[in-house]
Amino acid sequence: MLKWTHYYGVYAGCELFLLYFHHMLNAYSRFLFAVSILFVLGVSVPHTVGAQADSGITLKPAFIEETVIPGAEHRYDISVTNLSGSTQTYYLFTRDIVGAEDNGGPIFAEEGLEPTGYEISSWITLDTGEITVDPGATTNVSFSVAVPNEASPGSHFGGIFISLEPPRSRQTGATVGYEVGSIVSLRIDGDVEESGTIRSFSTGNYIYGNLSNVDFNARIENSGNTLIRPFGPLEVRNMFGKRVATLTMNDTKAGIFPGQTRDFTMVWKGEGTGFGRYKADVSLIYGPQGRQQTMSNSLSIWVLPMNIILPALGVLAVLLLIVYVSIKVYVRRQLSMAGVSSRRNVSRRRGGGPDSSAFLLVFVAMLTVTALFLILLLVLFA
Repeated sequence: MLKWTHYYGVYAGCELFLLYFHHMLNAYSRFLFAVSILFVLGVSVPHTVGAQADSGITLKPAFIEETVIPGAEHRYDISVTNLSGSTQTYYLFTRDIVGAEDNGGPIFAEEGLEPTGYEISSWITLDTGEITVDPGATTNVSFSVAVPNEASPGSHFGGIFISLEPPRSRQTGATVGYEVGSIVSLRIDGDVEESGTIRSFSTGNYIYGNLSNVDFNARIENSGNTLIRPFGPLEVRNMFGKRVATLTMNDTKAGIFPGQTRDFTMVWKGEGTGFGRYKADVSLIYGPQGRQQTMSNSLSIWVLPMNIILPALGVLAVLLLIVYVSIKVYVRRQLSMAGVSSRRNVSRRRGGGPDSSAFLLVFVAMLTVTALFLILLLVLFA
């Protein structure tokens, strides 16, 4: 026959666990409130050069890139198409480019600024500075690039632009209403330094409600003296290490100018609900074939779907309450059958406290139910 203190231990265990469960629910409530706040709390676009202007000018190619040697001269052609409904006179001019905005738009040289050593407008000679194009017609314009013997190794940049009005200054390209341009990037052989660093790798949030719209941003710095085009895989793994997505960062192979920093952003539209901690690893390569270098970074995010967590916690609360009530009713019945009407009587008759082994049994049972429920949740939604 079981001791009265054994029943009392079970009874006391139920009472203590109820107190524990009450505090646990309060903690969960505070946690969910904080998460909800995080969910609630959750650039200007500079001028860019493109191949087509809104007023109806198309220039091809939009980007000319070539590796050259000092002292060489090269010839290039660009085509200008008038997409407007009337005959237009266009003015052509060159302009130095000293870098790029975060979105890829060029940063132009201006009068009074210290030269960067990457300019090439003085190397370019246009065959003509003015053309007239009929509606729907295309005209080719030729130009030459004479690379100086003393040209420094690395990448050099400039552009050929078209305007409806003549430029006020050929050297700076200060003009009114320029429309479209073709970027010229020349890589000079020699002591070329290619060096890139991922300065930051981040997301818009670190807690998401689902996987449908997770944005990743990589801020990359080019500390070398030549243009780099970093690209590579971005892999996402769940808390069990299973790869759930493979994306390509900078799949267009957009470039970063020497000494510049550029942001690359992409959005992961995952499938399914998702749950728990996810890790994202990005590994980018850059440089010519055979001499490619790698840079990498990683981050973690949490996916906490409130539409699943809240009902799940409700189910868990009901399960624990059923277990608690069942044990408490059983213990009271056993105590009644043993002739003990209260915990005070047990203490008087036995002169001691509750049976610690019984108390531990109840506590372990409750924790086991909680653990099994959480494991089931992870298996179903992770």
